[in-house]
Amino acid sequence: MPAVDFMQMALEESPLNQVTWDDATTPSRVSTDKLYLPSRAARLSPAPGYLSRADELRGIAGSVPDLIDIYTPAGSLSERAYWKDLTWLLSLAGFVGVRTAGDGIITDPDAVVIPSGGPQRWVFSKKTGITAQTAQIIINYANELARFQGNGYGVSSLGLNAAGELTAELLGCYLQRLAVDTTTVPTLVASAIPPLRRGDLTLTWLTGGGTPADFSFAIENPLEGAPGWLLDPASFFPSSLEFAGDQQVRVTGSVPKRVLDADDFDALLNASTFSAKARWKSTKSIAATSYKYSLWVEMPACQYVGGDADEITNRRRRGASFDWYAAWDESAGYDVRFTLVNDTTAIATYA
Repeated sequence: MPAVDFMQMALEESPLNQVTWDDATTPSRVSTDKLYLPSRAARLSPAPGYLSRADELRGIAGSVPDLIDIYTPAGSLSERAYWKDLTWLLSLAGFVGVRTAGDGIITDPDAVVIPSGGPQRWVFSKKTGITAQTAQIIINYANELARFQGNGYGVSSLGLNAAGELTAELLGCYLQRLAVDTTTVPTLVASAIPPLRRGDLTLTWLTGGGTPADFSFAIENPLEGAPGWLLDPASFFPSSLEFAGDQQVRVTGSVPKRVLDADDFDALLNASTFSAKARWKSTKSIAATSYKYSLWVEMPACQYVGGDADEITNRRRRGASFDWYAAWDESAGYDVRFTLVNDTTAIATYA
């Protein structure tokens, strides 16, 4: 009986050149730390671009076959956000995580001491340089007897809402189809550790503003594949994955308000900034400690950039929605900071 369907992710030390990939040689710089995602939906696509020759005069009642011009591998996934998975996905979405094991002295953003015995604090800041962090992603189709392996994959956008529903758009360098994997038994995060949930969320927003009806944010991480024209032999795939040159990593969102409040519109009209923080704190403790799985999204200079009030109608209550983004704060020295406390000790170990 073939193996079950699964999605596997492993970080790459650096994007491998396409001579290796096109030769179908097993990449050598892939982390031995594997993540199996309990995804709700996932796909990898070669996204081929075709060269049409239908405009050529050939004296035939039709057109000759199209040719492959270039591939721009892509993909997507959606899942309930599990605490372990966020460590990998944030690392692929334009951030770098620094881990510190709990020791009874290091504290979290709420100034609570993180104990030893299991909890690991990951603080994510923006990745510098040009080359993006990439991963090898494998999707196994058991009944279809096929496996797709993508290399040089990053997260071009990552969205998370109050209910812990996560979506990601992917961009990569190379994709190949392999025989189905009939031996791997995925080790998923324990179902006893619940994912992020709406009841875990505490939101600190604009003082005096209306009560939020919901909350979500998106990480915009523009990526582009660099053409492999300097490779010999030539390749139809990108040679590396890079950050787009004209945009920075941004965190944006839209917050609907239960009631229309003048303070929200004043903040929009005055282009003022305000400190905002979203925190998900699980009911589940880490290992044998009393410390809970937690995620903080800190934005010291949040700013509204758009807003619409509900139409005035004959009803008791009308609300409004405001588009926002995390702006840079000179005093804090950052625009957004993610702090994740879970039980993940490593995400990138290279043999």
